Amino acid sequence: MSAHRGRPLPPDLDDRRWADLVEEAKELIGHYAPQWTDRGPGDPGIALVELFAWLVEGLIYRLNQVPEKNYVAFLNLLGVTRRPATPARTLLTFTAQAGQSALVPAGTWVQTGGGESQAPVVFQTEAELLAPASGLSMAVRYDAPPAPAAAHAVDTTGAPGDVEVRVADGGTGYLLLGFDPAFTQPVERLELYAEPGRPPSGEPATVSWVFSAGGADPAAWPVLAVEQDGSHGLTQGGQVRLKLPATPVWAAVDPAGWPFPAEGPRPEAGRPRRWIGLKVHNEKEAGQPSGDALVEVRHLLPGTVPATTAPTAGRDVAEAVGTAGRAPRQVFELRNRPVYRRPGLSPYDHVKIMVDGEPWELAEERAAGRDRAVRLDPVTGEVIFGEVGATPPQGAAITAVYRHVGAGAAGNVLPGTVTTLAEGVPGVVSVGNPVRGAGGVDEEPIEETKSRAPQLLRTRDRAITVADYEFLARQVPGVAVARCLAPRVQDQRHPNGAWQKGDPWTFAAISRAPGHVNLIVAPDLGLDEPQPKPPVALVQDVIAALDPRREVTALLQVHLPRYLPVEVTADLRVFKRAVDMQLAPGGHAAETVRLRERVARFLHPVHGGPDGRGWQVGQSLYLPDMYQAVQPDSVIGYLADLRMRPVQRPPYHPAGEAWDQNVHRPFELPGGFGPQVRVTDYELICFSGTCTVTGAEE
Repeated sequence: MSAHRGRPLPPDLDDRRWADLVEEAKELIGHYAPQWTDRGPGDPGIALVELFAWLVEGLIYRLNQVPEKNYVAFLNLLGVTRRPATPARTLLTFTAQAGQSALVPAGTWVQTGGGESQAPVVFQTEAELLAPASGLSMAVRYDAPPAPAAAHAVDTTGAPGDVEVRVADGGTGYLLLGFDPAFTQPVERLELYAEPGRPPSGEPATVSWVFSAGGADPAAWPVLAVEQDGSHGLTQGGQVRLKLPATPVWAAVDPAGWPFPAEGPRPEAGRPRRWIGLKVHNEKEAGQPSGDALVEVRHLLPGTVPATTAPTAGRDVAEAVGTAGRAPRQVFELRNRPVYRRPGLSPYDHVKIMVDGEPWELAEERAAGRDRAVRLDPVTGEVIFGEVGATPPQGAAITAVYRHVGAGAAGNVLPGTVTTLAEGVPGVVSVGNPVRGAGGVDEEPIEETKSRAPQLLRTRDRAITVADYEFLARQVPGVAVARCLAPRVQDQRHPNGAWQKGDPWTFAAISRAPGHVNLIVAPDLGLDEPQPKPPVALVQDVIAALDPRREVTALLQVHLPRYLPVEVTADLRVFKRAVDMQLAPGGHAAETVRLRERVARFLHPVHGGPDGRGWQVGQSLYLPDMYQAVQPDSVIGYLADLRMRPVQRPPYHPAGEAWDQNVHRPFELPGGFGPQVRVTDYELICFSGTCTVTGAEE
């Protein structure tokens, strides 16, 4: 039973009767057996059709009586279970007392403030961290020769985010973090969390770290020793541990002398800082074609560690699950569910099921000589003895240590809301999340499981067709949109000779040659993010899930979405009587704000679309769909005019080449407003942020 606008709706039942089934079968005869011409009641074949229609009618009647609980049980017998809740991820920045550093153990709990009607959301740190004292005050992107030297203030208050470091042939670029001169630590190391916005592209580049010494020119600064690099040269997100130099060697440099542009922000003179720099060097080899090296930095945060809403149960004292009995098959339930599925090849290696303090092995099948084995259902949290191994001795104490999903979508919190230490950490004075939580998803509704079950039974563990790749990619937690692009070649020669007939498509820097599997994925980062981009960790999870299931000859590449922003103009008329009757409080100005919100939601890649389920890659936009979705209530007003057009901008040109509309797109975008926005098969609709509203009250 469901509801629509407050009205209960009856369940969607199969109401076909015997006559309907017979008629459907007869219509299929012409397609599958055109030589069958006698369809009268005396034909033996028709008699069999009527007999099976009678049987199917009875089966349909019984299936319509099956309650949801039984349906779920049938799915479980087939191995199809509801997708469990997925924990949210965020980054936590810890600050120690002035002049000190504090050790934050892995598994530290930090939570939101909560409230009277809402429980706090608990995050658990994923790694150990040495928290520094506050001191970061400025970030600068510095371009070194042979290109013209230039400095750009990225952030004058803290760490940078979403910064591109592009360097030409043989050149070097820097992303510099400036600390106050008084910044010192008793332990000579600094830990940062570094994450690229996307995998490095263009020419090969080496990533290293430098510190300010030997003058104001970063090119003369010495290299900093790296004790640990979890980012692997900024190819993925991870912690970087740097060995700090001695204070006299680590010199303070005044950035006011650097070549900042006259029209941009400039730091105030007379305030030197100690600098740590990320150095990107273009390693173009002799004889290779020219090209830029591009490294996009999404996060570069000192004293920061990743955290998830997957706390550990029984970390101090193992959770008591129950006491073994005498039955040949015994089932115990964990106190918390679902069990956290960690990304990687060993998703449940954090689970320890113990019998009288002795660990038993998790297994899915019975094996000879393996008695101390137990099966775990991570969705229901059931621990089952007697199916894959022996039963424990009677009276034995069953205990467990495991991680569970503490919060799904509730963990997608706003920045600056995770501020409370759930347990004391000596020396830490503050903690906060500089980025919003993302990736948290609640348990899958049963209706979605029902619709997914037939596809899962068809595809299972192999990726051959386009539909297989898309379906398996959507099984990865955090993926909201997935589109697999089939190979495609040019059907005609380009007038300028840019390609020949039969050449593979290379638009948007995506090779569509035979044997190439190109998968475009997008996450759900909430309505506040109009162009959600998957983090590198999610891209790697998708590759890890699909790589063992693809064909050996298929070259798999996972791409970020290629967005096509849309600009909207509207003429909104608001009835004066609606304003007078308080049906439209705030008048035309308030309705303008509401209209822009509806437009932004309708054009959102994940939460928008004509059906509210998001846009698909390659799905074009039509004016009637937008009009129906964004028009005001008929008692408030109406839209006298509504227009839209794509924003002309070149986000996908190859490095080092000028943008050519006719070469780098399969068709030209219209210059003006029109009744539709046509996208290519690799593009995804999004909101440009511009919605011009005119009109008045009448």
